[in-house]
Amino acid sequence: MRILYRSLINLVACSLLVSSLQAASVPPITTDRDPRQIEAPAVDPKQIATSNAIKKPAWLTELSVTTKESYDSNVFGTDTDKPGSYPRVANVSSWVTSVTPKLVFNFAALLDYSNAEEKTIDTLSLSYAPEVTRYHEAATENYEAHRIHTQIKGKVDSFSYNFENSLLFLVGNRNTPLYNQVSCYGSALVRERRDQIQDRAKLSLRNDWESVFFRGVGTTTYYDLNTYQYNNNLPVYAGYQDYVDRYEVNGGGDVGYKITKDFALTFGYRHGHQYQQTYSWVDVNSTNDFDRVLVGIEGKPFKWLKVEFQGGPDFHYYEAQKQVGHADELTRAYLNGSVTADVTSKDVLAFRVKQWQWVSSTGLCTYEDKTFDFSYRHKIVDQLSASLGYMILGATYDAPTVRSDWQYTYSIGLKYDLNENLSFTGDYSFIQGVNESDISNLPPGREFDRHVVCLGVRAAF
Repeated sequence: MRILYRSLINLVACSLLVSSLQAASVPPITTDRDPRQIEAPAVDPKQIATSNAIKKPAWLTELSVTTKESYDSNVFGTDTDKPGSYPRVANVSSWVTSVTPKLVFNFAALLDYSNAEEKTIDTLSLSYAPEVTRYHEAATENYEAHRIHTQIKGKVDSFSYNFENSLLFLVGNRNTPLYNQVSCYGSALVRERRDQIQDRAKLSLRNDWESVFFRGVGTTTYYDLNTYQYNNNLPVYAGYQDYVDRYEVNGGGDVGYKITKDFALTFGYRHGHQYQQTYSWVDVNSTNDFDRVLVGIEGKPFKWLKVEFQGGPDFHYYEAQKQVGHADELTRAYLNGSVTADVTSKDVLAFRVKQWQWVSSTGLCTYEDKTFDFSYRHKIVDQLSASLGYMILGATYDAPTVRSDWQYTYSIGLKYDLNENLSFTGDYSFIQGVNESDISNLPPGREFDRHVVCLGVRAAF
C-alpha cells in the first residue's frame, strides 16, 4: 500500500509539473477583447466519454459472456411415439440454460517489429471459452465444457505457416442410455454431452513462387470417450451404450498452379491412419491405413466469391481384426470444401461439404460420414440481420452392418446488435432423423422429430 500511495503521489506531482511547464511555454494572449469575453472551445460530450472510457489492450481481442435459454423438445433424439424397449429416453423435453464467458488473446500485438524489415508473426492467439449447461428436466445431461483454441500464423518472405489447435475438455455423465435401436444421430447427440476429450489440429507450411506453390499439410482428429463400458450384449447391462476411443492422423502435400494471383488449381496426396479402440469382450475393430489422392481449386475467382474445395478417391486398407464380412480394402470418395458468395453488401450465401470414411464411436463399424450445409445471411438494417440454414447429415454403414441414417435440420435466426457491446439472438431449428434402410424387422425408434428454440444475449467488453 505504501508503494501504491507513493506511486500515486509521484504521478500527481509529475502531472502538475508537466502542466506548469506547458503553461509557462504558452505565449500570453494578445487581443483587444476582454479576456472574460473569450469563449472556451466547444467540447463534444461523446468525445469526453470516449476518452475517459476504459479500453481493452491491443492484445486482448475479445472479452465477452454469452447466455442462452433454450427449449429442446426431444433431448435424446428418439421416436417419442414409438419408444421401443427403452421408454426412459423417449418423451423427454427440457428447458436448457447455458453460460459461456470467452477470452481471446493475440500476443502478436506485444511483439516489437520497429527494427525488423517485415512482420513475421501475424497471429499468436489463445482463446478460452468455458461453458456451463444445465438441463432443468434432464439432469443426467448436465455438463461443463472447456474449449481452448490456439493459432500461430505468419510469413517470412515467400514462406508462410499456420498452426491451429482446438481442444475440448468436457466434464459430464459417464453413463449413456442404450441407443442400438435408434438413429446414430440420436446417439451422437447424447454422446457429445458425455465426459470426454476431443482435439483437432492442423499444420500448414507453404512456399510461393510466381506461378506455383507447394504446401505441406498435417491434420489430427482425436476422441477420448470417458464413458463406462458395460458390454450391453449381456442382460445385466442392457440399457447402457458403450463408446470407444478413436482418432485419425494424416499428412502429405499439395502442389498449386496459380491461374490468377488469387485463384489456383491444386493436386495433392495424403497418407493416414485411423484407429478404433477394441472392446475388452470382442477382438474386433476397424483400424486402418489409407491413401488419398486429391484435386482441388482454391482462392477467389471473383472478388465476391471465395472457393476452397478438394476431392478424390480414398483407398482404405483394414487390419486383420475387422468384422467378419467386412472387406479387406474399400475405396470411397473424399470431398471437403466450402463456397462463400458475397452476393450484395447485405447478402451472403455459403455452402460447406465434407464426405469421408470414418470409424464409428460405438465400435466395430465403419461408415461414410457426409455433411452438406447451406446458409444464407441478410442484413435487414445496420443493427438487425436474419439467417436461414439447411443441413444434411448422412451415415451410410459398410457391410456387414446394413444401415443408412440421415438427419435434416432446418433453421432460422435473428440477430440484433444494440451497440458494439450488447447483442441479442433468437433461433429456431427443426430436426428430422430418418432411416432409409429396411427397418421392418427392427425395433421402432430410429426416426424422430426435434424442435429447438433458443434465445441468447451476448455482452462484450
